[in-house]
Amino acid sequence: MTVWWQLLITSLLSGIAQLCQKQAALSEHRRNFYLWMLIALGLLALAMLCWLQVLRTLPVGIAYPLLSLNYLWVAILSRLLWDEPILQQQYLGIFLIIVGTLLLGGAY
Repeated sequence: MTVWWQLLITSLLSGIAQLCQKQAALSEHRRNFYLWMLIALGLLALAMLCWLQVLRTLPVGIAYPLLSLNYLWVAILSRLLWDEPILQQQYLGIFLIIVGTLLLGGAY
């Protein structure tokens, strides 16, 4: 697996973990809260393992800014899951993140 796929997987796992935390916060029952938090912690642990693999190959100065793709995943998935709005400023920010990611990724 290439380092770029590992970085993408790291970003996705981390973003999904954030969504699980949001779901935990919305939980009305303690059991559901703990379940969502355990899922979030598991995903964050997997993301950390993937991240360590990324750092073996990429300089941290390039790899770390690329994790900003989390904002993209969280915005899109929160829109799909909870119908949260994406404002024009957010669209612009997401566009700039994508452009920045492409520029940083092309620098390596």
